[in-house]
Amino acid sequence: MNFLSIETSTSICSVALFENKYLIQSEKTNIPKSHSKELGNMIQQLFEKSNLKIDFLDFIALSSGPGSFTGLRIGSSLAKGIAFALNIPLVMVPTLHSLASQIKSINNYSLGLFSHKNYLYVQDFKDAKPINNIELIEANNLKNKKLYGFSLDQLDITLDYIEVEPSAKNVGLLAIENYNKWLVKDLTKAKLNYITNLKIN
Repeated sequence: MNFLSIETSTSICSVALFENKYLIQSEKTNIPKSHSKELGNMIQQLFEKSNLKIDFLDFIALSSGPGSFTGLRIGSSLAKGIAFALNIPLVMVPTLHSLASQIKSINNYSLGLFSHKNYLYVQDFKDAKPINNIELIEANNLKNKKLYGFSLDQLDITLDYIEVEPSAKNVGLLAIENYNKWLVKDLTKAKLNYITNLKIN
């Protein structure tokens, strides 16, 4: 498995290149609203540093949301453009799953990403496995929960949480583990998880 991994669901823009399932190069920036400028350059740098050509790729792993509408669209557009050109599939990796893969806990916990105002995209996990569906939850309802997340300092209130950072490396590792489950060969069916019809708590 030789593939490119892309994570653009938050302010972090992250890309990683894998050869034979092993990470060989990665790049990351954390500059808000810069994904459209930085993403293409970062991918080019990956291939230049590794002395590989883009037709080396067997597929592209993409963080599929939820998260920033604009960031997800930028990552998806570039990933689909490359995939169409090379006639290769995508592996759509749920963003919260990739964050959960970094957490070493066998107990129940909540994982959140900033949405807007005082609302978060939240899903509960146990041992890195989801135990419910994603909900849009007002921050005050999370004060007594064991909470992990990213970018929660954008909320108007302060929550006690442990930060986990989005990473193309983790998106890639999950893509390997769940390749058959999340593989999308028909690129017209590769859908981002914008979470537009959530139950709001």
